[in-house]
Amino acid sequence: NKYYLVPVGIKKTKIIISSIKMLTRTSLSTSFLSILPCLLSIITTHIPPCTADQQVDDIISWINHLPNGYFNDKLAINPMSNAPFLPATSSSSSPMGVFAKEDIEAEELLMRIPREAFIHVLDMEERKEVDDTWSAFYHNMCLLTKKLKEEMETGEDSPRAPYVRFLKSQQRGQIPALWSAPSKNLLRPLLPYEDPPTEAELANHTPRSNSVDWIDDHLKSTCISPTDPSDEQIVALVKQRGYDDALIPLWDMFNHANGRYTNTRQTSVRDAEGVRVYASKEIRAGDEVFASYDRCADCEFVNLVWGTPEIFRDFGFVEPYPHRYHLEERIWFEIVEVDEKDGDKGNDGDGSGFRVLWDDGITWPDVDNYGNPDREGIEFLEREVTKFESALARMSEVPEEERGMVSQYISTVIFDYKLAIAAAERDLELEEEDEDSSDDDEEEDEVEEDEDEVEEGDYVDDDDEYHEEEEEDDDEENENESGRDEL
Repeated sequence: NKYYLVPVGIKKTKIIISSIKMLTRTSLSTSFLSILPCLLSIITTHIPPCTADQQVDDIISWINHLPNGYFNDKLAINPMSNAPFLPATSSSSSPMGVFAKEDIEAEELLMRIPREAFIHVLDMEERKEVDDTWSAFYHNMCLLTKKLKEEMETGEDSPRAPYVRFLKSQQRGQIPALWSAPSKNLLRPLLPYEDPPTEAELANHTPRSNSVDWIDDHLKSTCISPTDPSDEQIVALVKQRGYDDALIPLWDMFNHANGRYTNTRQTSVRDAEGVRVYASKEIRAGDEVFASYDRCADCEFVNLVWGTPEIFRDFGFVEPYPHRYHLEERIWFEIVEVDEKDGDKGNDGDGSGFRVLWDDGITWPDVDNYGNPDREGIEFLEREVTKFESALARMSEVPEEERGMVSQYISTVIFDYKLAIAAAERDLELEEEDEDSSDDDEEEDEVEEDEDEVEEGDYVDDDDEYHEEEEEDDDEENENESGRDEL
């Protein structure tokens, strides 16, 4: 088979023997030794591809041979050897990215993944509609976890074998929930949580938090084995690569970005025909093709309450700008990059290259907007900066292989919060100046009104006095006339 080996021992053995014969007739010392690890992997496993490129090619070929399956040949999926804080490697565990090999027009179809390629629970009767509680969410996650485990146990006999073997090859420990105890202890008070940690937990640096303990709290014992690390990895794959109720090959290899970087749009993953992805604007050759993990066809209001900390919690990376924060102290803001070429120099023209956008009634349509933080809000952000800076000083506790990502997240939040504090301070000063100016204007208006009243009163008094004098003169003249008449 061109795309994946059928797991039959005799057939595999013949392939291996013929390969060895061919190589021994050429240069055994170099060529044979170079592919020896691949041959060993074929002998010991059902995963013939030995690099990420081979596995991705298998998936693309499989999708293109499915009815209604399509992957645009202008795209390439490559390992991201220059990804920050990640090892430069071409192994199957290296991070992937989707890139344009040629110019792509706006609204051009990028791929069409039919429903039969999904690993999903969309049609299961046991599936629950997600509501405002977490119970339905974790219930459906458990269903998808069990479904993926079945596919992995089926292996090469699965109709989705190319995708299954790719998922099997993924490196463990890509999200905070599977990181070491020191990293979890450091991150618990720094990530969003369902129940705030107690003061005693914070003092001992050992608070439990849904941000890193959700596998233990919601799925172990009730859904997966409490002692099998492979079960934890399957749950992590569902969380990191899934779309709530489905795992979608190829679509899960697009990296996330919002704002000016996003260049795709997609149909709902719940469509019976599958998912279709289009270019939302022109994409130049060499550009990376991005998806948005929180502004999508099925995301609904996720982007309003889900931001940079949640992206880091669920996927293990710090997203590119714009960054969004939705804090419990009724503070909501985004930080966006600005282009000084367009005349935008950031907040108050400070030249920082960023602009802070406060909630302006967009968080929830039926709820009052948070607006700019007041003095108490600014003090809350300042306390948060102190908390994150204290955590940054304890980075030596974190294992070296996790230190890069943890440090990047903490440093990013500190930088963003300081930008927000500076912007809030400026906005508050402007508001106070406007209030003072308004008070001064009111005082001036009152003074002018008093002066007008005084001037108007003086005029009336003078007028009355004038008329009184006129009347007196008339009386005197009348008396004189009467005297003349009498004379």
